[in-house]
Amino acid sequence: MVAVGTVYGWTTTSLSRLTSGASDVPVKITDDEGSWIVSLTVIGSMIGPFLGASLADRYGRKRCLLLASGFFIVGWIIVFFAETVVALYISRVILGVGVGISYTTNPMYVSEVADVEIRGALGTLIAVNVFTGSLLTCSIGPWVPYHFLTGVLIAIPILFVACFFWFPETPAFLAARGRNAEATRSLAFFKGIRDRDEARRELEYTLRNVFIEDVRDNIPVTGPGARTEPVKRSWMAKLKLMLLPSNTRALGIILGLIATQQLSGNFSTIQYLEVLFKKAAIGIDSNVATILVLTVGLISCGLSTATVEGAGRRPLLIASTLGSSVTLAVLAIYLTLDERGVDVSAANLLPVIDVIVFQVIFQIGIGTLPNALIGELFPTEVKAFAGAVSTVFDGILGFAVSKLYQVIGDSLGTDTVYYFFAASCLLSFVMVTFTVPETKGRTFREIQELLGGSDKKTETAERSQDQSGTV
Repeated sequence: MVAVGTVYGWTTTSLSRLTSGASDVPVKITDDEGSWIVSLTVIGSMIGPFLGASLADRYGRKRCLLLASGFFIVGWIIVFFAETVVALYISRVILGVGVGISYTTNPMYVSEVADVEIRGALGTLIAVNVFTGSLLTCSIGPWVPYHFLTGVLIAIPILFVACFFWFPETPAFLAARGRNAEATRSLAFFKGIRDRDEARRELEYTLRNVFIEDVRDNIPVTGPGARTEPVKRSWMAKLKLMLLPSNTRALGIILGLIATQQLSGNFSTIQYLEVLFKKAAIGIDSNVATILVLTVGLISCGLSTATVEGAGRRPLLIASTLGSSVTLAVLAIYLTLDERGVDVSAANLLPVIDVIVFQVIFQIGIGTLPNALIGELFPTEVKAFAGAVSTVFDGILGFAVSKLYQVIGDSLGTDTVYYFFAASCLLSFVMVTFTVPETKGRTFREIQELLGGSDKKTETAERSQDQSGTV
């Protein structure tokens, strides 16, 4: 996810250099070409989920994450040697595919290896590490040559492959495919268990009480007439599972939160942060202001990680959506006054302060928790499918917002864009208040009961009783 952050951070720090035709860049681009560089990453991120979801279910989460690193490495190599805008376009699509695979597969891997007590905190680390990558890129980008920065960005996915290669596949994936011995070794690795019998007992307990029931349904059982091969569900079967009431409700919640992420304007604001600060004439170096905002965003993500298990998911989301709406409205009002010729020189630092406050409020909830909830709300068998749908939806909205941000800002004014962002967050506040359940400290089975209602509870209890000897 640090590598994902570098993909976003590169545009933040390099876009102005490319449009101004700095001496160390290979090609000078127009503002329209710059907006395509931003948007094509989103198009690639819509391709990645289909590839990631299919391969994650077929070959495992680990191999899929290693594949994502391959896309990052190839993409940055093309950037390093690019001499034309077309080459930059191609590289951004390839990098976007890596982003899509990562966002689809990473929540699956994290949620399947994490203990219930720290699952939410580990889920928020996805956003923390994206910010780490963006901050790293923006911190060194303005002061080093173009090709040196690209070399650093190539090294990050290479380092990931060297480290992650030694990690095992998730116990849930292995158990669902009948590879119980490997699942036991994997669980022993993540929990630090040395005794083989203890690891086996821990796997049995985990399958009964932590992983949801369709994982157990895929485990080969013994006895007369028992199947010996795990069930392999087709995409059509997974689609039918997705249409169950609990899963459709979960998907609706996730898509609503993702829509809020995009329609809050956070992605577009970060991508065009340096340009926005230059327009606002804030009085300090725009690169320094950008680093300051990203640093605060990273700290805020860390704050979410530290508080999510104590405060819970729902209260953080409620506070985040309402606070984001207020801060975006303040920025919109400032931009309105500025564009109408009102002297705002006495408050020229307001955009920086407001964007910093927005980052704090946004990242403690809506910026970090949707990724964690993807891993918590869906059964294992549909998690990849749900992740693919969510990432594609995110990509479509992201492409539209990032492309229209510049267009609408030029035609109707940047203030109009931020009024729309503020209204979107306000609507999300209403949605979260009435639809999002609290998942803190709950097992997958308990979460499914919350989503499915009382009928689901009865069905789950009956299935649990009927299948108590499955493991």
